[in-house]
Amino acid sequence: MRKPHLAILLGFALLASAFAPVAAPAAPTASAAPKLGYFKFATAKQPTSLSSPPGYPRLLFVTERAGKVRVMARGKWKRRPLLNLTRKIDPLKIERGLLGLAFAPDFRKTGRFYVDYTARSGNSIVAEYRTVPGKPTVLKRKSRRLIMEIPRVNDNGNHNGGHLAFHGKFLYIAVGDGFDPGDAADNAQSLESLRGKILRIDPRKDKATGKPYRIPADNPFVGLPGRDEIFAYGLRNPFTFSFFDSGGEAMMSIADVGQFRYEELDVLPFDEARGANFGWKGFEGFEPYNCGELCPNGADPVATTGLKWPQLVYSHDEGCAILGGLKVTDPKLTTIRGRLVYGDFCSGRIRTAAPHSPTMADDRPAGFKLPVKNGVTLLNGFGTDGRGRLFAFSHYGGIYRIIQR
Repeated sequence: MRKPHLAILLGFALLASAFAPVAAPAAPTASAAPKLGYFKFATAKQPTSLSSPPGYPRLLFVTERAGKVRVMARGKWKRRPLLNLTRKIDPLKIERGLLGLAFAPDFRKTGRFYVDYTARSGNSIVAEYRTVPGKPTVLKRKSRRLIMEIPRVNDNGNHNGGHLAFHGKFLYIAVGDGFDPGDAADNAQSLESLRGKILRIDPRKDKATGKPYRIPADNPFVGLPGRDEIFAYGLRNPFTFSFFDSGGEAMMSIADVGQFRYEELDVLPFDEARGANFGWKGFEGFEPYNCGELCPNGADPVATTGLKWPQLVYSHDEGCAILGGLKVTDPKLTTIRGRLVYGDFCSGRIRTAAPHSPTMADDRPAGFKLPVKNGVTLLNGFGTDGRGRLFAFSHYGGIYRIIQR
């Protein structure tokens, strides 16, 4: 998510966990509120996303970083993965791999689904596949279609983002700035680069031009200078994002991984996210980014107007890489239903907050922490199935269902 080597991340994680605040135990009461907990639901190999396809709420699809899309039905893994991309992926760098999966809204009819992965070259790939009609767990042969390939920025090939999601009929694609550290190429602020952005496309082939996808007519830079695919920019490594409803208003949240000092969660109305500039690399959280020796001739001029500021920020005393921002919809999780859940890769801290525009409110610990290994959790993310049940998963393989005790 933010460093190319697991060893570096582990070292940072151990340091971060040493500074993590420890909550004092609450005094017992006669009628204590229900508490959150978890149980181990399944195990996968470095899971990176978890979801159910439209029309199949009891199927669970999990992507593994090394390149497999696995399917669980009735609590058991299918013997064969739906898709195996291991020959196309270099699994030795932690920020690469199979990173995202999204199902088209008409999946039940067409079988269309999309994956985002980092090829062995370091380039970011978005590709379409299809399942056999009526058989959502069987891949249609020779159905692969390349949608987009975004070149790597340097040899590290990191900061790839990778999250995919549909909102309506359009596919949204998270793409990191591609450079660690410091976005030396200024990709995030350049409207001629697809790096450091949230992209928005209609992934169906444009028959008029022959392009593998179409550009929505209301994308913010259509007819203006800049790439037409861009929906929002000024992001460092938007590892996860999501859409949700809040009081009848469409909202968007983006968990943008920071550099050396701060992590941020951007939460704002969907209409305000269109064309938004989130400030990287001018700002990290609320503070001007200090690029130090990366800027031998001084820092770039910092724009301070027209930016969208984060709604939630925490420092690297408390973690190193934010993820989540997912709205909790499970009706059984009454204590956090309607709130956003987020966490940190290194410290494993899990918290929830109430989404109130223009700020977040009542940010508090979830009250539990996933199991640790070698002193850290390495929380990889959150996901929900078709019934709204909430899951958290770890780089170490555990998939945990969040429950209320």
